[in-house]
Amino acid sequence: MILQASHLSRNFGGLKAVSDVSLDVKEKEIHSILGPNGAGKTTLFNLITGAIKPAAGVVRFKGGDVTGWPPNKLAEIGVVRTFQRTSIFNQLSVLENVALAVRSKRRISYRARVSAALDRSVNDQAAQYLERVNLKRALNTLAGHLAHGSQRALDIAIGLALEPTLILMDEPLAGMSCGDRQGIADLILKLRDDLGLTVVLVEHDVGIVMSLSDTITVMQNGGVIADGPPVAIRENIRVRQAYLHGNYAS
Repeated sequence: MILQASHLSRNFGGLKAVSDVSLDVKEKEIHSILGPNGAGKTTLFNLITGAIKPAAGVVRFKGGDVTGWPPNKLAEIGVVRTFQRTSIFNQLSVLENVALAVRSKRRISYRARVSAALDRSVNDQAAQYLERVNLKRALNTLAGHLAHGSQRALDIAIGLALEPTLILMDEPLAGMSCGDRQGIADLILKLRDDLGLTVVLVEHDVGIVMSLSDTITVMQNGGVIADGPPVAIRENIRVRQAYLHGNYAS
């Protein structure tokens, strides 16, 4: 397992946001976390990525204990998270956004003056990441002028520039048109199939989750009620009654 979360718990006042949740993520798979608002999905992400610390439980990455590690330290060892709202700089170009991430990975301060050769090297590497997300033609476009789906693709390119082996995506399809949603879904498959990355995905679109995922974990009221491949989740009576309500592809 590339990622293991064991018996994680976190309360907010009297609310059990996450209660004794365990998660085993296999390398080079897409593992989705499904559930309605308030199920605890984002809190689980926050516990795994160090945004908040668990009251109990352990997080392991490649066998090492990373419980409570801050996001910047996790990024150094290959764990990157993208958020529901993109984290791009709207007033910078598409290329400049990714170049900043490349400089961060290389530990080059964004304020530092660099040689023309190094600057060219950074930009060339940034362009390669943009090509992987089909944005190379938009290098000089201001990020704020991109369509929503392209902004999400840019956000993924920024994550790729940090050279992750595990990428956690919090509702990457939120607020998108059907065409944009399919485009990002195809990109997520590319991350696994072409780049060999492991993806942990929180998403509400049941149909896309079923089509993308190798494994699905279903949460309810802060706990896990089902875990397994899509076919098992589809046929799970408790999941069908609690969440799907027939709104999934047969």
